[in-house]
Amino acid sequence: MNKRQIPFLFIIFVVFLSACSGNQDTIDDPAPILTTQPTDLPSDTPEPTLTFTPAPTFTPSATPIVILDPEPIEVNFITEDGVELDGLYYPAAENPAPLIVLVHWARGDMTEWEQIAFWLQDRGLLVRSPDYNNSWKSSDWYPEYIPEGPLGVLVFTMRDCQGGCQTYSPAGWLLDIEAVMLKAAQLQGVDKDRIITAGSSIGADGALYGCTWMNQAGFGSCKGSFSLSPASLLTLPYDELANQLIGAEPPLPVYCLFGLRDDASVETCSDIAGLVPVDYGYIENHGFELIQPGQSLDPLVLLNEFINISLTGVGE
Repeated sequence: MNKRQIPFLFIIFVVFLSACSGNQDTIDDPAPILTTQPTDLPSDTPEPTLTFTPAPTFTPSATPIVILDPEPIEVNFITEDGVELDGLYYPAAENPAPLIVLVHWARGDMTEWEQIAFWLQDRGLLVRSPDYNNSWKSSDWYPEYIPEGPLGVLVFTMRDCQGGCQTYSPAGWLLDIEAVMLKAAQLQGVDKDRIITAGSSIGADGALYGCTWMNQAGFGSCKGSFSLSPASLLTLPYDELANQLIGAEPPLPVYCLFGLRDDASVETCSDIAGLVPVDYGYIENHGFELIQPGQSLDPLVLLNEFINISLTGVGE
């Protein structure tokens, strides 16, 4: 190589480096990155359709109506002051049915009503037989019972009165009456809005009190009361209680039976407007003793009459 060729080669080398430098600038400036969004392709398979099947509606069947057997059912209940009392419930042949609450006198307990309870229940359990000591228990002479419909019966023994009351406890007996009326409204098969009461002597006063107390308390409805020889013996004036029923709209029946030689009962049953008084002449018979065969105004016929009047739309 001669000396004239060296400058020429140097020029060629410089040009080469310039070309390489330009290519490097192009590489350092990256090209933009192209991105594409996925495109949904049509499908031949249809989209599933969501369907909702409602849950089946449960319709409970009607509660079957239970007609209780006619045999008396023992019941127990507690008074407000914690005394436990015993009773017997004679179910009606219908459900629901009206109920009569029977209250005994001081000389006995709930067994005083046993034969009359079977007679009123009228479901074939009354065995007509004589009782030579107590005419009201001697069912062989009872008149035919002619009801307007089935009737349940509830009897009970007040505190300290098993076999007869050992003490005079009017305040406690009023609590007993309240408790039995509450129990009456709760008994299976009872129409709590068609309850009536009947009683003898202290039981007559108690039965009337129970009827008015139930109506005031409002947990049921008492439609009338039947009294054998009342005498305000529970310290509450009989006439004031009677007027609460008689003064209702429409009036509720109150019957008052007495003998004219029973001075306390004569005074109690007199001069009450709207009361149904029935006197048995000049006899000393008191309470259950008024229930005798052969009388022109048979007390049991009157009881039957009272029940039908009380429970056929009265007070509705």
